[in-house]
Amino acid sequence: MLEQHVQNRQPDALRGVGVVLGAALAVMAGSALCTWLQGFIGTLASVLFIAYGCAVAWFMLNWFTMSYIYSANADCLRLCRAYGKRERFIADIRLSQVTAYGAPEDVKRRYPDARVYRATRSECAFEPLALAYRDSDRTAILVLQPDDAMRAFLLEHVSGKAKG
Repeated sequence: MLEQHVQNRQPDALRGVGVVLGAALAVMAGSALCTWLQGFIGTLASVLFIAYGCAVAWFMLNWFTMSYIYSANADCLRLCRAYGKRERFIADIRLSQVTAYGAPEDVKRRYPDARVYRATRSECAFEPLALAYRDSDRTAILVLQPDDAMRAFLLEHVSGKAKG
């Protein structure tokens, strides 16, 4: 079984301090804005501030904490989303159901009506790979960022069954 963790680049010390200060300033600016808006819209400003705080927290978790875990064996590719050490199952994709693979643009051009699932990170250095597979009665496309070992493993196990 082969496993790979894909995550954004972790900030160095100086950038980490900047991120924390930026988040604190964003929350303080949101608080000041909602306090000013309270004179116009009343209690709705408090609800707006809670929603804004949740958006800031979601952004911080999504950008700095969340990662993807790809696990593959000869039959299946398993995707999980991880927040720190806590993993959440996303999908199992049978490698026998893969119908095409390649660059995301090429696979999307081949299957224009397919639903696209992305398990990629924006600051990850690995090139994306798209796998088109049968999902129930339709085709879906999964875009992931495998490293060299994972890419070779996946291409070896789907190359005889799928079009490259």
